[in-house]
Amino acid sequence: MKKKQTLILVIMLLSFSFSGQAQTMFGNTALTLSKNVLSLGVNPVYAADLNNADLTYVPEPDDLAYFFHLGYGINYSNDIGINIGKAWGEMYYGIDFENVFINAGKFYVSGTLGGHYWHRAGADVDLIASLKLNDFYLTSGIDIDIEPYTRDDGTTDFYLPAYVPVELEFNPSSKYAVNFELNIAVNEPAFTTIGAGINFYFK
Repeated sequence: MKKKQTLILVIMLLSFSFSGQAQTMFGNTALTLSKNVLSLGVNPVYAADLNNADLTYVPEPDDLAYFFHLGYGINYSNDIGINIGKAWGEMYYGIDFENVFINAGKFYVSGTLGGHYWHRAGADVDLIASLKLNDFYLTSGIDIDIEPYTRDDGTTDFYLPAYVPVELEFNPSSKYAVNFELNIAVNEPAFTTIGAGINFYFK
């Protein structure tokens, strides 16, 4: 019965995520770091359709972006992460706090709140799920940015770039993991990205 309920929840979440909105992720799963564990990661990301994006939001691009990630496990259900990178012609700075609120053995759901600066300051919100398949984790969910900006007439509006993240992580040991990710754009300010990376873990 428990396995059946877990499978239904996975299907519901994935169905919702593929009809919803999400923002680019950086090698993230719904698992948080264990207490006092430090992670260090790097991943290059290619923007498949950056030239089709809203150019008031996206600058003249370089082909690849490079991100570096630092994470720390606060306790067994919460961690904090810092992301820094050169993102398509502009520096990116971000920080996030993640909480796991469902841990069903091989199925995890977490939520993340954070902030970033890339051209302008913005907030990050996501809800993701991960399913463990032997040494692999399959992850998807919803993830969106909220970025205020001022129009020419002085009024305030918001950019809401939206993506569907899909990630496969290979985790053969407790010391490192390799991830492959696709972030599918679902609205006009967004752009599809493809990336891969590696994370190292230190206790």
